[in-house]
Amino acid sequence: LLQFEDFGNGNAFRLLNQWQDKACTFNDDIQGTASVVVAGLFASVRVSKVPISEQTILFFGAGEAGVGIADLIADAIVDETGCSK
Repeated sequence: LLQFEDFGNGNAFRLLNQWQDKACTFNDDIQGTASVVVAGLFASVRVSKVPISEQTILFFGAGEAGVGIADLIADAIVDETGCSK
């Protein structure tokens, strides 16, 4: 397992992409934060009955966490709707 964080946007995504097919990799800032946020969205969908694809989501900033959250939300919308990314 290659776990890392706090490498900055450019390095964090580069390292994650470089190693993800060679080793089990996990970036806490990108993937950890995103998984918690998307889990919260899934819980809100269950309560509100409003699909993620119909939610209005605002991002403030484009750091590692924000970009990771946006990517995972996009993946969730693709899974939900069957549309391509």
